[in-house]
Amino acid sequence: MKNLLWLNLFLLLLLFGCKKQTGIKINIENKTDQKITYQAVAIKISELPKMNLNELVAFEGNKQLPTQLVDSDGDGKTDEYLFLINLEAKDSKIITLKKSEHKKIFKQRAHAEISEKRDYKLVDGVYTGGKFVSVKRTKTPKGHVDHNLYYKCEGPCWESDKVAYRFYIDQRNATDIFGKKVNDIILPNIGHTYDKSGNETYHTMANWGMDIFKVGNSLGIGSFAAFVNNKVEMITKRDSVISLVTNDGPIYASVKTNYFGWHVNDKKIDVEINLSIVAGSRLTKCEAVVSNQNLLYCTGLSKHNGTELLKSTNSNKWNYIALWGKQSLSNDNLGTIIFYNKDYQPNITEDNLSYIVTFTSLRKKIKYYYAACWEQEVNGIKNKKEFLRYLNYEIEKLNKPIKLSIK
Repeated sequence: MKNLLWLNLFLLLLLFGCKKQTGIKINIENKTDQKITYQAVAIKISELPKMNLNELVAFEGNKQLPTQLVDSDGDGKTDEYLFLINLEAKDSKIITLKKSEHKKIFKQRAHAEISEKRDYKLVDGVYTGGKFVSVKRTKTPKGHVDHNLYYKCEGPCWESDKVAYRFYIDQRNATDIFGKKVNDIILPNIGHTYDKSGNETYHTMANWGMDIFKVGNSLGIGSFAAFVNNKVEMITKRDSVISLVTNDGPIYASVKTNYFGWHVNDKKIDVEINLSIVAGSRLTKCEAVVSNQNLLYCTGLSKHNGTELLKSTNSNKWNYIALWGKQSLSNDNLGTIIFYNKDYQPNITEDNLSYIVTFTSLRKKIKYYYAACWEQEVNGIKNKKEFLRYLNYEIEKLNKPIKLSIK
């Protein structure tokens, strides 16, 4: 979730406690010079009075807004109330939160899933036959490796109506991209079938799109890793891995993964990674928590021929590196981006496979965003000029968050 905005507990309780009050009035102001679509606004549940939150509705005038109760930290408890709004440049709006007996059901625009193989036969290390079943939680089988067909799409997946992502939960532990030509939820319907060569059919163009990115041994897009002795160390050798779907739409989806006993730099480290996405957005937010902060961590973007490296030039907190060009597996334009915060004292470097952002400020918690823009999306970005405009749009939103006040 990007730019989530917190409200004041005392004022909320005061407003909600007034019997004559028809609801909580929230003034939301856009300080940027651009129109903002699908701005996520989050309120901590602890800041709301005790009530049936399923009856709480967000209104812009008489229009209901898409809302969702969210488990933001993956502990199994609802802790945020989320809604989406649109704002014109230099715009302000009054949003009212109140009970309603007529809560509208909106189309699902964000989704996360993990699917495991069931009723299989283990033949030479491959989970043969059987079927995939969606689960909320998984622990990787002992000895799990790539292409053994235990997981549909090779690991956890998540999507908005713009784009879909997955990460390989095997020893590669890298993130990949599904390009979407539709605004529908597509993940439940892909990854079940294989062609005559045994390859997943999502590698072939379909009506919905396809797998559009080659990852190999690189950082893919936004994968979390360590940078030891000038070398990228992926989360490859580990004692165990547990991953779970923490939110599954309709407007916010997320996956939490815990790595126990990551063997790196002669140490064993535990890592928790939360990945989330919001409807209408291409951005995945990555929040990593590490048990050992005295190690240089990193992320990055896979190098591909025919791309141009772009870097932001502003001096604000949020900046980016990006690659634009014909780097998709469908041989057309694809932009990949890392949005990083200068508070982590980042350093930009590279190796033969990836452009790398290292976080030299040693911290236990690290946050960044990554995104992919494919030209075959609905109203997709077609050229470098449009891509740069999109980059500036996202950077301005990150550096000038929406202002909230109680009216």
